[in-house]
Amino acid sequence: MKHLTVDSIYNDIMLLSNVDRQNLYVRMQKYLYEKDGIVAFTTSGNPLSKKQYVEKIEKAVTEAGRGELVTDDELHKEVETW
Repeated sequence: MKHLTVDSIYNDIMLLSNVDRQNLYVRMQKYLYEKDGIVAFTTSGNPLSKKQYVEKIEKAVTEAGRGELVTDDELHKEVETW
């Protein structure tokens, strides 16, 4: 059995075809997300656990219930400043 190092793993991965590397990447992502319980991502690309995701939804529902909403027109104006 060969000794595993970051370099040896990288070299083995680079010997794979592009399709095989992509498939490996997808499987690794799926494993990591399931392992960590990631169910969504923020618009900034940060992972959210199921608990965090539910908390954000509950916060949004509460804010909407208090009338803390942004109209469609307000959102369009804000987006234009980005």
